[in-house]
Amino acid sequence: MPLSSRMPELAAFDVLLAIARTGSLGAAGRELGLTQQAVSARLASIEAQTGVRLVQRSSRGSQLTQAGVVVAEWADQLLEVAQRVDAGLAALRSESHTRLTVAASLTIAEQLMPRWLVSLHADARRRGVPTPEVILTAANSEDVIGAVRDGSAELGFIESPGTPRGLHTRVVARDELIVVVPPGHKWDRRSTPIGPAELNDTPLVSREAGSGTREALSTALRRALGDTTQAAPAIELSSAAAMRAAVAAGAGPAVMSRLAVEDDLTLGRLRAVPVAGLDLRRDLRAVWSGTRTPPAGAVRDLLGHIAAAR
Repeated sequence: MPLSSRMPELAAFDVLLAIARTGSLGAAGRELGLTQQAVSARLASIEAQTGVRLVQRSSRGSQLTQAGVVVAEWADQLLEVAQRVDAGLAALRSESHTRLTVAASLTIAEQLMPRWLVSLHADARRRGVPTPEVILTAANSEDVIGAVRDGSAELGFIESPGTPRGLHTRVVARDELIVVVPPGHKWDRRSTPIGPAELNDTPLVSREAGSGTREALSTALRRALGDTTQAAPAIELSSAAAMRAAVAAGAGPAVMSRLAVEDDLTLGRLRAVPVAGLDLRRDLRAVWSGTRTPPAGAVRDLLGHIAAAR
């Protein structure tokens, strides 16, 4: 039930209690850091708002009326609760700046989050501010979106295309998917790029359903070929490390994030295969719930740091 317009603000009760403690408007003003005239004006406003005479003034000072004594008792209880709420909110604000639960898709969790967090901690130390405690969970993009929606993660990072319903997003990095094979594979020996149709018809080493990488590839193939049925995976795996090992062992080609295979390409463990007619670039995005602006505190601090680092 909403409060009536007769209900004073909390600050008004402070004035009444100060008068009760000190016995005069002037002493109440000195306690509150106000002039006697300001206290008198506030008291008149309270009495007019409530419609109740609260203080009896005389040459000997100011005393609460019988109604004023009752209201002061209520006010004392109300302010005690308000102080507990105020202290609790302060603790929550402090926690929101120093603790953050994050869910991130595997590529982001493995390839980008470590460098972001090391840089964030170094920046906090330089500025002499508390280092946020980040609790990170790695999952596929579908599960990350679910975690942000149900509140188990305050901030998520996804690789899948499109804006999840009911969430807000911001691009934090850009990535490219590439086709990788082991050295000596027939695609490694060919002189021409492979096309979308050939890639679509080839059983691939793939991430599980719900993976942002898998969804991004399917979306790119649909854009290039229209409605088409993609070949069933040669094998489904739940991590980039497992996929790299499977490709190197000859299980089949894979489409993976360039971020995830840079070392393998540099060391020659895997080969990148050129692809023609297929746009495999993608945005990596942060997602959060609530207002369009990222929540104040550790969420906004981390996203601001990532943006500055870019």
